[in-house]
Amino acid sequence: MINVGVIGFGNVGRSLVLELAGLNNVDLKIVSSSTGYVIVDEKNTLRELVDLANVGLKLFNHRKFIESKNSVEVFVEKDVEIAFITLPPSYLTGEPNRSIYYRLLENNISIITCDKTVLSIEFDKLMKEIRRRNLFIGYRATVTAGTPTIELARALRRRNVEKVKGLLNTTTNYIITLVEKGYSYKQAVERAVKDKFAEPEPWLDTHGWDSSAKLSIISSTLRYSVSIYEIEKIPLESVSENEIREVLENNQRYRYIAEADYIERKFIVHPVKIDKNDPLANASPLHNVVEFILENDKVVIQGPAGPAWRTAKVMISELLDYIEYKI
Repeated sequence: MINVGVIGFGNVGRSLVLELAGLNNVDLKIVSSSTGYVIVDEKNTLRELVDLANVGLKLFNHRKFIESKNSVEVFVEKDVEIAFITLPPSYLTGEPNRSIYYRLLENNISIITCDKTVLSIEFDKLMKEIRRRNLFIGYRATVTAGTPTIELARALRRRNVEKVKGLLNTTTNYIITLVEKGYSYKQAVERAVKDKFAEPEPWLDTHGWDSSAKLSIISSTLRYSVSIYEIEKIPLESVSENEIREVLENNQRYRYIAEADYIERKFIVHPVKIDKNDPLANASPLHNVVEFILENDKVVIQGPAGPAWRTAKVMISELLDYIEYKI
């Protein structure tokens, strides 16, 4: 039996609780949020967590909710072996995410995460600490969760990848598609938030932070380490609504592209005008596309992004990797 805990009870955290509740070889000990935690000490406690998750309620609605700003100590007390981190990103300061990661590691708790914050800010430092303590980290869910981009990047680490180019943010794909249909930027963003394709703070998508974080993690996985802060970010709105519509007449369209050139060491996220026949242009608005340019050729992967339930399933698959890692 593996003791686990969940940090974060948003869309992914709730989906993860539903997945974990159905596993026989896993004992969910604690679920925490930014304001407190619930200790899972009996079956009824777990049933109530499942009920909250099914209807999308906050963790503080649980009858056993305990207010606290510091739940890591409880993870230690409950002998949690692996923590699932589903926190929202905190790119500007790195906190509280960074502190939570390192406090878990200091207490020899392994990590499976969909949060990009620490990996995109200081990938090498985090990995060094994990190796030093002989712990495990699973982070496939941080990048295009529904498409195995990180697995492909790992497989290409010895293949002299020269460039990476990709649609890494489906929110901006969706917004551009709406603008092409006549929406203003403001209307398109509001629609994306309403349809749950954008975060409540959509500037993380439209100003390049989400794509930059993913590009950083892909690059660092390929052993071309780059921090999110080193990546140039040009907002989607730098292209006018009229420009987005006018290029359609020339059989082109705009896409919000993340690019890495490892030879020139240039990294940028920006709106780019491309031919409609390009895989980056004709992909579904809710699909990611990533091109790895190498050896005078390219490897292309395309597929769905989230939503939360798919991200949770990827994190569960990494739990299986952890079990194999332990054997």
